[in-house]
Amino acid sequence: MSLTTTPTYQATAPPSVGARLTATVWPTPARTESGLARLREATPHELDDWDALIARFWNHRVTHRRSWIESLAGSGCGEPLYLVWEKSAEVVACMPGLLSRVGVWRGFGSPLPGWQTVSLGPVWDRRRVSARELLGVLVPYLQLVHRVSYIELMTSDLAPALMRALGFRAEPAPTFRAPLYPDDEKRTFRGLKDSARRNVRRAERLGLVVRSEEDESFVDEHYDQLREVYLRGGNAVPFSRRRLHQCFVHMKQAGRLDAVSVRMPDGTCIATGTFFVDPPELQLWMWAHRTRYRWYRPTELMTWTVMQRALQAGCVTFDLNGEGAFKEKFGAVPDVTKHRWVLSNPPWLTSLRFWAERGYRVQQAVRGHLARLVGAATHGFAELGS
Repeated sequence: MSLTTTPTYQATAPPSVGARLTATVWPTPARTESGLARLREATPHELDDWDALIARFWNHRVTHRRSWIESLAGSGCGEPLYLVWEKSAEVVACMPGLLSRVGVWRGFGSPLPGWQTVSLGPVWDRRRVSARELLGVLVPYLQLVHRVSYIELMTSDLAPALMRALGFRAEPAPTFRAPLYPDDEKRTFRGLKDSARRNVRRAERLGLVVRSEEDESFVDEHYDQLREVYLRGGNAVPFSRRRLHQCFVHMKQAGRLDAVSVRMPDGTCIATGTFFVDPPELQLWMWAHRTRYRWYRPTELMTWTVMQRALQAGCVTFDLNGEGAFKEKFGAVPDVTKHRWVLSNPPWLTSLRFWAERGYRVQQAVRGHLARLVGAATHGFAELGS
């Protein structure tokens, strides 16, 4: 992790409750483009008001909220670290993340792969502080204060030229995004492709019903359907039921989760989905449907119903979380502005991370194919026995 482009800086530990704000100063604090920057952990009071704190800034998303970070911590992803930048005793930027350890190496992720997080990274006041200042303080702070050897950020808000100049390596993280028009539902519906609109009307004629789910028993059904979807694609599901459960509990409690199911007229659940509604943005987290009920095309009706609710809440954009040509049905177009930025010391840790990820994907594919073979054999033996 090279510090050649980063000056020394001023950093503090979180002040104790009731104590005067004093700084632990590293030698020769750096004066940046717009003054003296200071980075510290959030105070208990700031943690209590964390959601209101991040809402001050232009680029906050639902995944910056404390409920999302706590769901990651509850899933065993690491130890939460809530960071705050100050200037003139005023908070000008924030960033949540988690500290984790792999072997002898300590890493900081905002986020790391496998967390099913659409993005994190810093949120800041562009009138008071630059992205260059934020990163110039963040990198040495994490290395010196928290002994971090590996940093990973995923966001569309940091300029690629800046990140590369600071030594970060990029990996594209494309998604699909669709516009929403809160004052014009008909215009939003017309934005869907013809086939999607037909499938919505057809599902309504067939008597399918979209139901909001409040009980935790939904987690079992949703996870089972997701596992079926991954197996259809020849992959093992890359996250645990615990991860899904923690998301459901924390995000539902925060009032940001729209968990839905699609049911046949007899009550049979044939599709499920989890969405985050945090105006001005709607986010798809996960969706799935039962293979044997694919003919009913339940996903279109489910997604359009959630889009209608998001319009009523004032959402103006819909992030469909990742690639997939099917998402174009909802009026979505590719968004290639987001990148995963990686920096490590020693530098070869970055290469090791990329190779480890590719190895993990191969492992998931092998596990998925084996599971499909076992499932097919079990089904064949059952038919033979009958």
